[in-house]
Amino acid sequence: MKKLDKINLFVNKYLTLFVLLIVAVALAAPGLLTPLGELNFGTLVLGTRSFRFTFISLTLMIVMYSSGTSVSIDQFVKVIKRPLRLIISVVCKFFLMTLAAFLTAKIFRLGNDLAFGLILLGPMPPGTAAAVLVSLAGGEVSFSVAMCVLCTLAAPLACPLLTMLFGGTWIDVDFLNMLLNIMLVVLIPMILGILTKQIFQEKLANFKRVLTSVSLVALLLMIGSGTAPNTEVILSVHSIIVMLAMIVQFILAVILFTVLAKFLTPDMPLAHALIITSCEQNNALAVGIAATFAGVSGAISIPSIIGVSLNFILATILTNLLGMRARARGDGSRRHRRDKGDGSR
Repeated sequence: MKKLDKINLFVNKYLTLFVLLIVAVALAAPGLLTPLGELNFGTLVLGTRSFRFTFISLTLMIVMYSSGTSVSIDQFVKVIKRPLRLIISVVCKFFLMTLAAFLTAKIFRLGNDLAFGLILLGPMPPGTAAAVLVSLAGGEVSFSVAMCVLCTLAAPLACPLLTMLFGGTWIDVDFLNMLLNIMLVVLIPMILGILTKQIFQEKLANFKRVLTSVSLVALLLMIGSGTAPNTEVILSVHSIIVMLAMIVQFILAVILFTVLAKFLTPDMPLAHALIITSCEQNNALAVGIAATFAGVSGAISIPSIIGVSLNFILATILTNLLGMRARARGDGSRRHRRDKGDGSR
């Protein structure tokens, strides 16, 4: 199992490179991965709505279940004892990220499909790497974990609602169908993962190692199978425009959440947790959701496919900048205390 731990650590450390590699393979030889995206394991019909158990949706379920097994209820309970600041942060995370996407789509005058694809990224919950990045920046990890859990639990309602509100300008959104998709792909697997961790506790260690490996492979295959069918569109000039738009969106979001953090708390670790967790998006989830709109246009998937690696890169840069700020503040505080001590003598 130690070898498996080393492999998982290595893949996590260089996840962005692995994402870029699988995207490169999908673009260079789309025939290898396109059949995966076409796999269908059955359809669940609920009234007038239906959900297809495709390869992408099933791999995403595995990833969300794995995320759930990492959530500690004790950590979560500790933070929700002061719920107001947490609730405000979660609500603003969804609204401000979607607003930033909407404004960016307008600024760049993106076409209907690309604009909708960018909007789709806005209300996605934080990615699983958020808490790790918060830790590296010296932020409050428990607050980040609580935000991640609440955002994921709220996603089935928030995502279709905000997508319809902001993205309905470009593409018609079936609210109930999107709600059903996110509940089955995100909410149920996440809750099952949390319950698994709570019931089995330490007995879960070896299972968790294997599950982490499976979810990492599933994530990469999901991105690859989502990229392969859209090779022609992704390699067009539109991708460069989308990339620039996403960078602007990220910068705009950082500014908005920095202002929000100043209003909510003077505590730097908490502020860093809020900013990073809000800006680090689960774009892999967006790839899965965008796949449900494949019948409308394959171009809708472009922002989410690009965003899987780009958002992680931008979030890492943000983490480094905030970490440098935290260390500089810490060094300044220590020098100040030392100078006060010298003066008192």
